Amino acid sequence: MKPHRILTGLGGLILLAIVASTPLVATENSADVIFVGGRVIAMTSPDDVHEAIAVAGNRILRVGSDAEVLALAGAQTRRVDLAGRAVYPGFIDPHTHLLNDAWQMQMSLYDAQDLALRHGITAVANMYTTPDLVEDCLRMARRGDLRVRSSLYIIYNTSCGAVIGDGYAGYEPLVELAPRLRIGGVKFFSETSVCGDRRVGVSFTPALAEHLTSDGRANYGANRPLFTRADLADAIRRANALGFPVAIHAIGDAGIELSLDAIEDALGGGPNILRNTVMHNLFLRDDLLPRYAELGIVAAVESMSPCFAGFYRGLLAPEVQHIVRRWADLLATGTHVAADSDWPWSAEEAINPLFRLQALLVPDNRSVSYPAWEPCPPLPAGQLLTAWQGLRMMTVEAAYMLHLETELGTLEPGKLADLVVLSADPLQVAADDLTTIEVILTMVDGQVEWER
Repeated sequence: MKPHRILTGLGGLILLAIVASTPLVATENSADVIFVGGRVIAMTSPDDVHEAIAVAGNRILRVGSDAEVLALAGAQTRRVDLAGRAVYPGFIDPHTHLLNDAWQMQMSLYDAQDLALRHGITAVANMYTTPDLVEDCLRMARRGDLRVRSSLYIIYNTSCGAVIGDGYAGYEPLVELAPRLRIGGVKFFSETSVCGDRRVGVSFTPALAEHLTSDGRANYGANRPLFTRADLADAIRRANALGFPVAIHAIGDAGIELSLDAIEDALGGGPNILRNTVMHNLFLRDDLLPRYAELGIVAAVESMSPCFAGFYRGLLAPEVQHIVRRWADLLATGTHVAADSDWPWSAEEAINPLFRLQALLVPDNRSVSYPAWEPCPPLPAGQLLTAWQGLRMMTVEAAYMLHLETELGTLEPGKLADLVVLSADPLQVAADDLTTIEVILTMVDGQVEWER
């Protein structure tokens, strides 16, 4: 290899210019930028790790050894020395309120996007989108101001239960309507959620309600789902017939059971081609667990701090507390499980995928958002996950949920160049140290959208 001349640049990384006696000649397959000298984790399998990656335009050109990728350098190619740092697919947050509720954190839509990019998030699903917000986002995207790839889920009903209806039908689903923007599906609330200043978010079946503690009865004992099984199935059927996937908010076992039943009825014995999804999935009875895989229903879950999980377990008598937050049990059924943040309706730091990854792996509380809840009981050891499982849930499975797996979620030639450079590899760092990893650079569509 020719000697290198070190230049400054690109997020604290080192740009390398190959010194040659004659200029390099660009070829048809020349890369625009190549990253070499690091760990490129493709996320296809645990041992699919490379030294380098090449990007041409907005697509990944190649992953491989330094020599293989350097061979794609042309005269104008930028060469970036990773110096041992890690490259991952951009993190995907498939359940967030980044675009509709950023104002609650005193942020504009532009500030909220910057926050996501600073944490390596390249794509989101905004799970509470009104028609007015759709139009706002379309204007942003057409101006080139949408920096995070966004799938909008248009609400069918509100978190208070008011029915908006089938207004989503005026849009085309799962196609890019403007740069980095598309309609991802329709959002349903199977049960009430936060409504104004009232927290009314959990519905229990009569059988489980018999096991509520006094706190459980005081907070949620009288709540019931917002739909009948037939009405929800009919609404899902109408959305699916127009090509819209649905995502259903369901926390309590009654909301979950209703959602599973209604999706099953809407499918009519057919496959869940549109990947209808149930979100939260917090109170999972034993009989509900296998139904996700049997029906092909996707589950979207939050990492959830032990304090938060402990609060919900405290609503139930000890003999049934095991049904709360069963992420390992859910994965064991073969269900597609995506990990999300629900930000900002979550721990303030949950926007950080590395914090959320840590929360999936460790039993004790690391959230600074709930200090008044300490001490809280640890998560059950049997429900803790591995780093590989957690990372897949934030990349591969999140892409699958959003019908983006052919474009995102792994680092493979031909896929969109949405990637993140990290100061260290989460697969090689102790769980205690995951939140010390820094995002160095975030790339969307082959463009550097954020750099440290």
